[in-house]
Amino acid sequence: MDGENKPVPGTAPADNGLKAVSEKLDNVLAAAEGAQAKAAEAQKRAEEAQKRAEEAEKRAQEAEAKAAKMQDELTAAKNTHPINFAPMPDEGTSSGRGKDFKQFLTAVKAAHFGGSKAALQSGAATGSYLVPKGFLPEVLDLLGRSEDLISKARRLAWGVDGNTRDIPNLVSRSAWTLVGEGAKKAVSNPTFGTITQKLAKMATIVLVTEELMSDTSVDLPALFADQARAGLVDKLNDWLFNGNGSDRPGILTASGVHTPTVTGITDLLLLKQAVPSFVARTGSFYVDTALYNQLASLSKKDAPAWLYYEEGKMKIDNSDVVALDTSLIGARKAVFGDLGNVIFSPKNEFDVRFTDVATITEGSGDSAVTHQLFQENKQAYRFEMRADLTVVGSVWAKATVPAPTKE
Repeated sequence: MDGENKPVPGTAPADNGLKAVSEKLDNVLAAAEGAQAKAAEAQKRAEEAQKRAEEAEKRAQEAEAKAAKMQDELTAAKNTHPINFAPMPDEGTSSGRGKDFKQFLTAVKAAHFGGSKAALQSGAATGSYLVPKGFLPEVLDLLGRSEDLISKARRLAWGVDGNTRDIPNLVSRSAWTLVGEGAKKAVSNPTFGTITQKLAKMATIVLVTEELMSDTSVDLPALFADQARAGLVDKLNDWLFNGNGSDRPGILTASGVHTPTVTGITDLLLLKQAVPSFVARTGSFYVDTALYNQLASLSKKDAPAWLYYEEGKMKIDNSDVVALDTSLIGARKAVFGDLGNVIFSPKNEFDVRFTDVATITEGSGDSAVTHQLFQENKQAYRFEMRADLTVVGSVWAKATVPAPTKE
């Protein structure tokens, strides 16, 4: 009994009990506040996670929509410009073993032809190419490439059935006049003309033996497609300036082309002055290499003020000067204009077909050679394009520049 309910020395019994309860309450409140803070932090993290999830969902939806749009565009492009080719032969046949033809066609569609660059034939019979022994799978191209000038023309897809079509062109705009108060307004309708286009076919065939397809380390189908495409660019460039020799004139033979009299190299500016002002603002000079070199050789004291260089490019009165091979434009020729005033209309894109069962005649007359593909184990790759190229003649100027006289 003596030890029960003894107060702490110096402290009343009631005070001692309240203090203990107060400390417990303080601990409980502190724990509650800590738990509340943790709960708030957890809620914040949960909200941030929800926000990130919503953003991820939004990005996924956008990516899905973009992928669907790209697929629709790809489908539309394929439907607009299909590449027609024979069905892929069975892998068990000899032709089916010829370098994954399906992959080759896919590469042609994408205009990506690998690293092979030049033909392997060297004086042998057509289709009998050199079989590389220990060669790298690349072929060095030492021929050079022409600039793809046709890519700068105005491209207008065919878009209609048939071999010919008419395109309306705007000849003159409505004229505006100042009208007084209460006065009659003048009538001025725009006038239209017609541009008639007719398809022409360009084509080439490459023959190759099946033995070479099996033995070579070179990606021959890619090589054939690449060199055929480069040859097509050469043909289109020639057509652009010289026409096709019949009813499709080029820049140099089109009607309505301005022909100012040029008596010397310092008169080249007359070509730019002969075309309409809207052409003069955007056009370029196209000259043969001899003229280009003559311009480049002029010293500063001899050169006219309008001939100068900017960022390494030759300029005549702020217009680019482009050097062309004499075989393309002719000797001492100079042309001024904008390639956007040339209408290039393909019926189909770069088209490729394949066969190993056919009879093909090479050449004509006494020099004609007939190839029996099936019997001779040869394969043929046929490349072709149908297109028309129309030159608007009235917006071009051309001249022949006399050669400099010796002093």
